[in-house]
Amino acid sequence: MESERLSAIEVVSGNLIPVAYKPPIISGASSWEDISVEQHHLPAFESPEICLQQHSIAIQLGSSYQIDWRLAGGKLHTTQMRKGVIGITPKSVPTQARWFEDVDFLLISLNSNLFHKVYGDSIDCDSIEIIPQRGVDDSQIFHLGMALKGEITARCPSGNIFAESIATALAIRILKNYSSVNIKITKSEIQLSQQQLQQVIDYIHDNLALKLSLKELAILVSMSSYNFCRWFKNSMGISPHQYIIQCRIKRAKYLLAYTKLPLVDIALNIGCSSQTNFTVLFRKHMGITPRAYKNQF
Repeated sequence: MESERLSAIEVVSGNLIPVAYKPPIISGASSWEDISVEQHHLPAFESPEICLQQHSIAIQLGSSYQIDWRLAGGKLHTTQMRKGVIGITPKSVPTQARWFEDVDFLLISLNSNLFHKVYGDSIDCDSIEIIPQRGVDDSQIFHLGMALKGEITARCPSGNIFAESIATALAIRILKNYSSVNIKITKSEIQLSQQQLQQVIDYIHDNLALKLSLKELAILVSMSSYNFCRWFKNSMGISPHQYIIQCRIKRAKYLLAYTKLPLVDIALNIGCSSQTNFTVLFRKHMGITPRAYKNQF
C-alpha cells in the first residue's frame, strides 16, 4: 500500500495539498508515529504559498542551487543551498519558494506532540517558537536524517523504536538550537535506582515480540522520553534502541541454534514485522543471514 503523502494548506484556496507537487522517491510518511520522511527530486518550480501542518526539516542531497523564499508574506530572501545543509520551517507559518534547477532533498516532518513526549511537563509546548532556518550546516541533523533514509530504504528492519529514537534526538536538537526555549536539565532529574533499571530491563525482555516504544518504557519509571534516554544510556552505556536490538539479536541466535522454529516465527518472536526485515536486521549486525547462521548447527 502506498504511504500517505505529507500535506500542507494552500493559503489562497485553503485546500489541503501535497507538500510537493510530485510523488516522493521514497516515503515513510505513514510508517512511524510522530515523524514522517519523504525524499523528493523536483525540477525547477515556483511553489504556491503554503502552511505546513507540522514542523519540518529539509536536508539537501543533490548539487548546489539557489532558492528564493519568503515567510508570512515578508521580504524575499535568496540562499545558496548545497549538499548537506538543512532548512527548518515551523508549522502554520506561510512559506513560499522557487528554484531554477533540479533539486534533491529529504523532508522530515515532526508531529508537534513529539515535543511534549520528549520533555513532558518541563516545557510549555504551546509557547514554543521554532526559528526558521535556510542553508544551515548541522552535521548532527544531517546524520540523523541519513539514518532515517537508510532505514526506509531497507524497509524499516529496526522497528518503530528506531524511528522514535531518531525523532527524539531531532526534537532535542531543534529545541536546544533553533527555538525560543531555554532547555536546562540537571543531573539530579535523572537519578533512579537499580531496581527501577531492572524493572525496565525485565519489561523489555518480557515484551520483546511487541512494538516497544520509548514512551511506554519512560512511563514505567515516570520520566519524559528525553530524561529516560539520558538515564538509560548513563546506566547501561548504550541507548534504549541499541539495547533492544542487542536483545533481539541475542534471542534470535538462541532460537536459530536450539529450536526448529521457521524463520518467520523467529522473526515475529523477536519483534520483527516480517521475515524480510528479520533477515536485513540480522545480517546488518551479524554479517550473515539467519538461514546461514542456522545451517552452522
